[in-house]
Amino acid sequence: MRVLPLLLALACGGGPQLSNLRCRDPAHCQDVEDPLKVLLAVDFVDDTATLDKGVLNLRVNGGTQQTVSLSDMFAAQGIATGTKKGTLQIDDDMTLDKMSQGQQVQVSLVAVNGQGHSSNEPSLTFTLHLGGP
Repeated sequence: MRVLPLLLALACGGGPQLSNLRCRDPAHCQDVEDPLKVLLAVDFVDDTATLDKGVLNLRVNGGTQQTVSLSDMFAAQGIATGTKKGTLQIDDDMTLDKMSQGQQVQVSLVAVNGQGHSSNEPSLTFTLHLGGP
């Protein structure tokens, strides 16, 4: 009798899963010409196939700085609606409140699918470079 509730819980699924958050260029996370722009990639899995109806939150040092529509990202990157698994490329500007040259910056992502389920929050840390030699 206890197997049925477990099966129902598994069938309902959870939130989307994000993995392998990385800088698109292994040498640096920031755009060379615009150092306030981070260039990231992340792999996703969403068994509900509703990720394209949700949002992606870009978090910097623990606080959400940008919330973007995933339908816009899917369209711009040629990812079909209803896709359950793939890779997103993220180009977003950071707000440099109280950040300075050489500071360690932690960026993380949280996705919310079309059913309102939140993902895990992968993160990475890099050293901020604001230009110059």
